[in-house]
Amino acid sequence: MPYVRQTSHLDRVRDLIAGRVVNPGADIARLASSYRRALDDYRLDPASTTGPRILTGAELRAVQQSEENFLRSTGQCLPQLHAMVREAGYCVILANAHGVTIDYAVDADQRKEFKKAGLYPGSCWSEDEEGTCGIASVLLDQEAITVHKTDHFRAAFTGLTCSAAPIFSPHGDLIGVLDASALNSPDARDSQRLVNQLVRQSATLIEDGFFLKSYGHCCILLAHRNRHFVEVQPEMLIAVDEHGHIVAANRCARHFIGGMDTLPRPVGEVLEVRAERLFDARAGHKLLSLRVAGSSAWLHARVRVPLRQASARPRAGSAAAAPQEPVATDAYTPLELAERTRIVHAMNAAKWRPLQAAAMLGLSRATLYRRIKHLKIVPPHRQ
Repeated sequence: MPYVRQTSHLDRVRDLIAGRVVNPGADIARLASSYRRALDDYRLDPASTTGPRILTGAELRAVQQSEENFLRSTGQCLPQLHAMVREAGYCVILANAHGVTIDYAVDADQRKEFKKAGLYPGSCWSEDEEGTCGIASVLLDQEAITVHKTDHFRAAFTGLTCSAAPIFSPHGDLIGVLDASALNSPDARDSQRLVNQLVRQSATLIEDGFFLKSYGHCCILLAHRNRHFVEVQPEMLIAVDEHGHIVAANRCARHFIGGMDTLPRPVGEVLEVRAERLFDARAGHKLLSLRVAGSSAWLHARVRVPLRQASARPRAGSAAAAPQEPVATDAYTPLELAERTRIVHAMNAAKWRPLQAAAMLGLSRATLYRRIKHLKIVPPHRQ
């Protein structure tokens, strides 16, 4: 992998710390602080040209097993992001909260080159080992960043460009980092703005997937400030437990709705709606317009019923309808989960007659069959 001469890079590190770099970029303060820690606290050598530490196969498997729920929540986000940036020579990697690469997406014919650069499962990117890099910066500052070429602390990585974004749990804890890295890219820092934005958006999708998996036992409000986007891309996720309390909300909901930092709270204290209305089975069939308590703001939502429910005793003479198997939703994006819920509701309303359900959804019967197969929707009588 190409990198700058060690002496030149060492001079740049010193100049950046001293504030003598021309056009250093918006993240100059973050980079300088990281450089100082790498030099003074970790005693790292910026002239080093060795790659990152790589875990053994057994060590990596142990880490991946401990991150199983997180990995399942990513669904198709990594390959989808890679499909958007692969033509520009990027790979996509997912690191856990300790900076260990636990998953990645890369073209097969480029795998060896990326592996030489350390962009490979099991590579360790914490700041105390590698100094300033995309993943390490996000782990420390919990904010998205692009570390472009000579921004890297170690000379070994000065040919790379890395755009990274944090992934948070429903309670705001950092659980991982999503990163898109290229071996060769234009020298202009502005060339990375689009990739940085795509990484941020994909990180949010992974967060929302983790949220939906974590709160499958709750009612989930899939909400948006614009009613026309509720179906296609809900921006807010709000989990309501069986007692009518909001127990979690994603980042967008916490930012938009006040009082979400002190959960759980009765849903009526946050939104002008009775919990019983949300629990009504019919709520999932229609769009709800909800006013935020104490303000003039509105949001629009559909209710996703709990995927994991306690078994109820069936009434005499009737067969209890089995809920859809929740495990099958783990590999889906939030958009696919919303689509799955919409199709199930339409099929229930049509008594599982595909022709009528397709008409309700505005789809052809063939398209409906394809989506049912893809989303692994199983009729109650076959469960």
